[in-house]
Amino acid sequence: MKLSYLPALDRHLVIVLRSTVKELNLSARAYARILIMARRIADWAQADRIEAPHLFEAIQFCTLRGD
Repeated sequence: MKLSYLPALDRHLVIVLRSTVKELNLSARAYARILIMARRIADWAQADRIEAPHLFEAIQFCTLRGD
């Protein structure tokens, strides 16, 4: 998977995601999976961009799943 395919986030969401990845000691693959899942959740919500609730739900889903 190329990084150019990963969706963009607002600056404050990048900070949240990076701190979560660091705190939970997640891999780069998990970081990418969270972003992709957040984009899917935003798509299901018919949102133009990833918002905080989409990211938080993706983090929760991917960490509970064990990604």
